[in-house]
Amino acid sequence: MFTEAMIPPLFYVGALVLSALAGIALALLLLLKAAPVPGARLLALFLAGVAIWSGGQALPPLFGPVSDGAVGTLLALAPLPSAVFVHLVLAFVRCGATGPLVGVAYGLAVAATILGMVVDPGQVVAWRGFRGVFIPSTAGWVVIGVCGLLSVAGHLRLFKGWLDLTGLRRRQAAAICCSSLIGLISLTGFAFPPLGIDAYPWPVLGLPFYSVALVYGILRYQLMDVNLWVRRMLVWLLLMGLMAAAATLVMAWPLAAGTPFAGLETWLLMMGMTFIMLAILKPLRFIADRLVFPGGEVSAADLKRWREDLAVPADWPALLDRASALIGLRLGLPVNVRLEAAEGPMPALVLSRDVRGWCCHLVGWDDAPPGPRYAAGLFASCLAEAAARLDRAEVLARAERERQQEARLAELGQLAATVAHDLRNPLNIITMAATGAPLEVRTEIAEQVNRMEMLVRDVMDYAGTARLELSPLLVADAVALAMSGLPGLRVETDIDPELSIRADSRRLRQVLVNLLENAAAHGQRLAVMAEEVGDAVRIHICDDGPGVPTDIRDRLFQPFVSRRPSGTGLGLAIVARIMEAHGGTVALGNRSGWSTCLTLTFPDRMENRI
Repeated sequence: MFTEAMIPPLFYVGALVLSALAGIALALLLLLKAAPVPGARLLALFLAGVAIWSGGQALPPLFGPVSDGAVGTLLALAPLPSAVFVHLVLAFVRCGATGPLVGVAYGLAVAATILGMVVDPGQVVAWRGFRGVFIPSTAGWVVIGVCGLLSVAGHLRLFKGWLDLTGLRRRQAAAICCSSLIGLISLTGFAFPPLGIDAYPWPVLGLPFYSVALVYGILRYQLMDVNLWVRRMLVWLLLMGLMAAAATLVMAWPLAAGTPFAGLETWLLMMGMTFIMLAILKPLRFIADRLVFPGGEVSAADLKRWREDLAVPADWPALLDRASALIGLRLGLPVNVRLEAAEGPMPALVLSRDVRGWCCHLVGWDDAPPGPRYAAGLFASCLAEAAARLDRAEVLARAERERQQEARLAELGQLAATVAHDLRNPLNIITMAATGAPLEVRTEIAEQVNRMEMLVRDVMDYAGTARLELSPLLVADAVALAMSGLPGLRVETDIDPELSIRADSRRLRQVLVNLLENAAAHGQRLAVMAEEVGDAVRIHICDDGPGVPTDIRDRLFQPFVSRRPSGTGLGLAIVARIMEAHGGTVALGNRSGWSTCLTLTFPDRMENRI
């Protein structure tokens, strides 16, 4: 029959069992959810050791002296989790590196464990209404002393690390110290019986908080599942604490009045308290949400500040970083903010654009409490507005750049036309005036006049609008047409006869002729190769010449940059303009066996089939 005397041991055992269950559950959570997090496996192993030890300490109050052997064995094994703790601390502080101290810790733990196994570490005796508590022998105190020594060594190294660390790792080190303080206070309750302290071992009731605080403090910034589990654990701990307080009051009141309740009345009261506790479960969840997930309430001032902060970034990487920092700071956990095409951890805010415009979706928030999810949803709406604003700004900036470029090119075109008109007549006069000059002079004049004519033509080509008449073309036919205008030029080809693109035939011939002439001016062996890469077609024009000088590689396709002494410096710039008009690119590539390769890339291969 249930009596008042059974209540103190019941809560004592309940705290130990809850601590064991929390340790096992958190260890499994770490192994399943946080395996990639550095140190997660060591932390899981340590929690498993704490859970086994806590469960073992619940045996004496439940079974009395018959549990003597099992409890003694568990006490003998206690130094092993302490050594794991030292290993965990060193790996955390030194970013994975451990050193010889870990070996010393494990060696000392194994020696203490052997001592506890060989020599009786203590016995279970009745105490203050408990069916049994463990009283250590001299050997048992030695084992406990080794546990304490390892714990002190770990915490001293952790404290030094806290002084040296910064940022997140500094906060994590502080969290480990705080959780250890909870554990230390809780463990003092086990010292009451062997030290002869005639008081209820109330510190043990706080032991379930130890594992939860340890994991929460380390991983709250790295794993949302930890926050969710801690929230549930905190609800039950608050509920258990209120039930314990209510039970104490219910039992103390009739005892103080001198009219103790009968068993039936006691059970009815306990059932009534249970229903009351279930009724207040929702408010307790609200409290736990506010403790574990701060920042669930969003005011108009918060929305205004978010919009102002998100309006500052001028490009997408800066916007994503700023958004991640803002929402992470508000909710106290890392939130990955990314574009739809990118992959990343959870939880996340994912930006995407459809026919309706920019929107932001919450991904990986299914188990999040209503408060943080609500705050994240409001933040997501502000982020979508910022994304739309940035997108419009980029479109306007791009349009303005294109307008300015077209204006400059139109001005350059007018200038080129004027220069061409004003130069050609004098050039013709110079040519005719040189007819009576010696052959060497006439040859030199003709050569220089041709160079000036070529420069004028190139300037007009570069400044002119690249208007295209697109049509399906076979790459092999386009290359053959370009080579027909370069008689005597030997070129190796490797082109699929069925490979096609959509391009302007005249402009493509101009590009290929330009690149082939450029290659022939530097190399003895030339090649044109084409390949299909995804939905794009790439044409490679290669030579075995000396290669492109390093000082012009980065600006090879800019105007008036040439690797030929006799070149105008506009040939490759014209190629780049024509490829840009096609929606493609030209780039300096790298192919085995060739010193120089210029690669033309035509996109949207699937739309270019003949």
